Amino acid sequence: MSSGRFCFATAGLLGVLGVALLEPARAAQAPAHPDNSLVDGTAMVASWTPPVYPPDALKEKIGGRTIVRIIVDERGAITEARILKAADPRLGEAALAAVKTWKFSPAMENQKPIASCLDVPLNFIAAAGNKSWPPSLMTEMSNQPSAASITAAAPKTTPPGEYPAVLSERKLSGLVRFVSPVDREGRLTGPRIVATSHADFVLPALEALARWEFTPAMQGDLAVATELVGEVTFDEIAGNRAEVLAANGITGPDGAAPAANPQPVVAADPVWPHELLMQGTSGEALVEFTVGAGGGVEDLKLRSASQPEFGRAALAALETWHFKPALSEGRTVAVPLLKKVEFIAVPVGATADTKDEWIALVRAARAGSIGEARGLDEKLTPVFRVPPVYPAALLAAGRPKGAAEIEFVIARDGRARLPRILSATQEEFGWAAATAVAQWVFRAPRRGGQAVEVRVRIPINFVPPEL
Repeated sequence: MSSGRFCFATAGLLGVLGVALLEPARAAQAPAHPDNSLVDGTAMVASWTPPVYPPDALKEKIGGRTIVRIIVDERGAITEARILKAADPRLGEAALAAVKTWKFSPAMENQKPIASCLDVPLNFIAAAGNKSWPPSLMTEMSNQPSAASITAAAPKTTPPGEYPAVLSERKLSGLVRFVSPVDREGRLTGPRIVATSHADFVLPALEALARWEFTPAMQGDLAVATELVGEVTFDEIAGNRAEVLAANGITGPDGAAPAANPQPVVAADPVWPHELLMQGTSGEALVEFTVGAGGGVEDLKLRSASQPEFGRAALAALETWHFKPALSEGRTVAVPLLKKVEFIAVPVGATADTKDEWIALVRAARAGSIGEARGLDEKLTPVFRVPPVYPAALLAAGRPKGAAEIEFVIARDGRARLPRILSATQEEFGWAAATAVAQWVFRAPRRGGQAVEVRVRIPINFVPPEL
């Protein structure tokens, strides 16, 4: 099960919304202003007339401020107008009648006209003996119309996602952070995953988000598109820190339970060395490391590996991990640990279980039956990508720049699988690149409406982090 947390960042709204009203005159012509046909900016008054002061209100010397709320569409026409506030109903009706006759050029965004909602303040100043608004006091109308206030989109339904079965025994807490537009109907459109505690949480989070619904954000009376920044959390299967470490094959250096327990926050699995997987070779690796007082992984050392490639894959994966540091007497402390990584291969000749997509994918790769990404219904679109971690071993070895080329399979569900190092200027770059790619997720590839797996390759460049 999962839950959600979210906040909102307004998108699709102009940074400055307001209409400048220059010193007016009755039946005024359009004030001079720059042509905004190509420049992004606020809606602007093209022509306007001031309201007629209601005679009875003027006689009674009743004045005050009114606010008329209007929606100006993409053509510059007022499609809706209402009295938002009025010191006296008669003044409100007079203001509303006048504003409805105004003409606008529309607001512009990305060089395209957009609808916008404005609040137009108008002041009625009582003056004896005048039957209309006194020209000598017209400058009192210098208050500018402004953008109506924004009300954020609000959740209506946020059904949870299912905790991924593949992680259930490992008891990892899950967090998926996403960014998504929310359209004017309150629907998430094209969410992008920007971070996750483990790649296996991404697809369940996307499945949950597809069912989320919101009341749309409102700029005054106008529904507007916004951008939502939020999180989907998976935490109902999590155990305590000691249980989580044990479930992930992590002990103290002597194989016993560690004296203090950091908590995994970000984890990645080692990639399967491609040639060994194709051969059906299983194995394991033991890696010593320290979780520092800040939660980072330090002092990685390969203790043993049944095949060198298993050790390199395990080292590259652990470099990406991050922990909540262990506590001792109220202070964060460094803790030395040992992780055992097991690689259990799909036997050569294994029969594909139609319910086991991994076995079917490995068999297809061995048979060479996975084709290239040609003739797809749409271009391949990533929804989550994580950059590779620059290898720690190379930080102490001259900090070279480098590159690697990785071939991988995008499975029918969109997950990147079976990364294969085609080339690398340094071996460490190859394993770091493969580890990153193995966490990527794409929109599920389709050909003729049917889900397919495709084989792709990508170059990845490495630049050492700044000192």
